Amino acid sequence: MKILIGMSNGTIESDLRSLLEELDEAQVIGVAQSSSMVLDLASRLDPDIVVLHEQLGPDPVLQTIRDLGARHPSVAVLEVSAERTSATVIRAMEAGARGVIAHPFAFDDLSAKVTSANDWSRQMKRILAGAIAQASSARGKVLAVVGAKGGVGTTTLATHLALDHLTANPNRRVCVVDLDLEKGDVSAVLDVRQAVSIADLAKVHQDLSGSTVNDAVVQHECGLNLLLGPADVRLTELITAEALRPIFALLRREFDLVLVDGGGSVSPAQASVVELADETVVVTTADVLAVRAMRKRILAWEALGVTDESSLRIIVNKVDRTSIFPASAVAQLTSAQVLDAVVPLSTRALEPAMNERDPRAVTEVAWWRLMTQLRRELDLEDARPVEKGPRKGRPRRTPEPGTTDAAEVPARGRRRGRGRGRPAPTDVVDARVDDDAPVTEDPAPEVAEVGGRRRREGGQVALENVVLLPLILFIALAAWQVVTIGLTFVMSGNASRVAAREYSVTGSQASAQAAARDRSPWAFDDLTVSVDGDRVTVRMQIPASGPANLHFPQELTSTRSVVSER
Repeated sequence: MKILIGMSNGTIESDLRSLLEELDEAQVIGVAQSSSMVLDLASRLDPDIVVLHEQLGPDPVLQTIRDLGARHPSVAVLEVSAERTSATVIRAMEAGARGVIAHPFAFDDLSAKVTSANDWSRQMKRILAGAIAQASSARGKVLAVVGAKGGVGTTTLATHLALDHLTANPNRRVCVVDLDLEKGDVSAVLDVRQAVSIADLAKVHQDLSGSTVNDAVVQHECGLNLLLGPADVRLTELITAEALRPIFALLRREFDLVLVDGGGSVSPAQASVVELADETVVVTTADVLAVRAMRKRILAWEALGVTDESSLRIIVNKVDRTSIFPASAVAQLTSAQVLDAVVPLSTRALEPAMNERDPRAVTEVAWWRLMTQLRRELDLEDARPVEKGPRKGRPRRTPEPGTTDAAEVPARGRRRGRGRGRPAPTDVVDARVDDDAPVTEDPAPEVAEVGGRRRREGGQVALENVVLLPLILFIALAAWQVVTIGLTFVMSGNASRVAAREYSVTGSQASAQAAARDRSPWAFDDLTVSVDGDRVTVRMQIPASGPANLHFPQELTSTRSVVSER
């Protein structure tokens, strides 16, 4: 049995310790000098019995007993009193204590009280374990999405996964919790403002109910339920591990799926939600800084005893094929499971969602197929979307295993409730088949007509290519001529400058021409130098110039004045 002592009198504590050492299986795991310290140690050490002295302060001992009973219902509390009168025993029992031990201590009295309290604690733990197991059978799933560092796309993936799950399962309740207390962006991504936040629930976590949680949750027009973080950073101190446990217990009961945006920095709230979640996903990018931050994050969780590396899952986001750090290298740097579905760098595809502050504005079918693949790898649900019934007059077929049905791609272009819409992508084909609607028409004539039209269009395209080919070649030749003329202009100017300087020193035209050729690249050394008084002219041939009969220039000249240095 693990015993926590709450006592500020050293003499009485020493007497109590000496008697407890004579009891079998009794182990003193800590001593608290104040009532607040008792509550803190009880949360961290998980004792079976707490022994409190009646003079322990600063809070009254009866209030401390009530707080222990509310926060740790399976802990047996014994009060130590100088006078064990009927009134003292009744007050202690009404507060929630299991008995009163008189001081000076008697070994038989102490042994009987401690043994009885330990039996009661064991029985309560068995009862609570059964109740938790029964509640867990029908509870919702909590998925914590945590970033290796800021800017890796944690909020985007959490909101888009939640929307994809809701679209595939419209009869389920999905809640997104913003637990990035320093810089949460869920409200900005979804354009939502709410006066009540998770900090308000933390204030009253000892007296929570389902209606209280539902009052704090705001429902977005897309159907997602949102529990936002506090706008005032000072309120983040209220969101403790003790407050998050009852909050998430009620969220499990009220919602089928709870996705938590845990942010990208290690905090007590993040560590608590990682410990409480059924599964934790770490979002990282394929670069050295992000992977290094991910390793530091995992080591911090293991040091705190929150989770171990092998139980985590990792999503590699913003994958760029041109990067020198391949996405496959992430799996070699961690023992956690890296998901097969990697998320490519999709800045252009996600830009409409960021501008309109609505994930439904993303109409890229490939993006939502990727979200569906991630959702299935994470085992968020096994059920297919609820079918509303086939459309009349259109054949439908059942999708093959491993493929994504067009019905699973939500109509995210429609902005419900805002009076405007976005057309559905044209490359989405509804290919499901209704078994009750037999196909009576012969599709062969349509196929022949389509095939003939394609052959005619193919001949037309070939003819257009023949006509356009000379024009394309002429444009390419003209572009090449412009480039070579520009380079020749630069090189002739440099050659004339070198020739003028050499002539001013030596006075020899041959020396000037040799110097100009030496300073010119091999493609531009076809040049001649002429001298007319105090002016030196360089005539340079344009390399690979176009035909002269098409009036392409063949040579360029550059002239420089000579300053005599002799």
